[in-house]
Amino acid sequence: MFTYEKPDEEVFFSTLMKYLEKTKEDKLVKLLKGGKCSIRSDREFSGQRWNAKWTEVAFYILIDNLDLVDKELNKKLISVCHRLIPAEAGFDVMSVDFLPNLEIYSVEKSMIEDLDDTVNQLSNSIEELLPSDVKEKGKEMAEAYIYLYSVENSIRFFIEKVCQETYGVDYFSMINLNKSIKDSIDIRKKQEEKNKWIRVRANSELFYLDFKELGMILSNNWTLFSKYFPDQNWIITKINEMAECRNLVAHNSYVGRHEKDVVRVNFNSILRQINQIH
Repeated sequence: MFTYEKPDEEVFFSTLMKYLEKTKEDKLVKLLKGGKCSIRSDREFSGQRWNAKWTEVAFYILIDNLDLVDKELNKKLISVCHRLIPAEAGFDVMSVDFLPNLEIYSVEKSMIEDLDDTVNQLSNSIEELLPSDVKEKGKEMAEAYIYLYSVENSIRFFIEKVCQETYGVDYFSMINLNKSIKDSIDIRKKQEEKNKWIRVRANSELFYLDFKELGMILSNNWTLFSKYFPDQNWIITKINEMAECRNLVAHNSYVGRHEKDVVRVNFNSILRQINQIH
């Protein structure tokens, strides 16, 4: 007796890809990478086994890969699919079909999705240039960047709010700034003017400053900020530690568990302090 229970399509496709990689079926791997499948079975019998149903596996692949389909690959894939579907299920794979995977073109893809699709369309030799573990670490770095981006901008907005409460909207010309900060702002503004493709920064001088320079703003104007923190060394140390983590991200170095914990703990501590602002 057959169960007539179809395999989970995602699991089946994943298992199929691993099997093809294991058996060195490089052409089929290249053809199917970035795709998915659907298992179709109708009421007709296959004629191969008594009461086994005629079954087709439809593969939704990258549209650029459709040109790779040929009779030899088609025949080989039918054989592999038939072998992988459990015999007791009662499905005899008699054909395969190839259709464009429209989902990936229906909406704007994220940069990570676009990277995966690009790599999937290339030959297996790309693994030598872009190993999978590098991509995975890159995704972790993206998460770290988002967190640091949020942290850095929270500190900017905090500084701006405190300064505006004392000096008004033109506060930047009234707070204490050392020469290195003024020079940094001038240099970055000139770079921005020279490179027109760079998006203009927010309408605030603070957005031309990095973590450590924001720390200098706090130090140089401590009378404005002292009531929010236990002492000056407490906040500056935390900002400098996060700045080191930011530098790792900026220079494409790996941010490990320790560095991520430093950012989380420091930012949570800072948030508790600046939460006093109204």
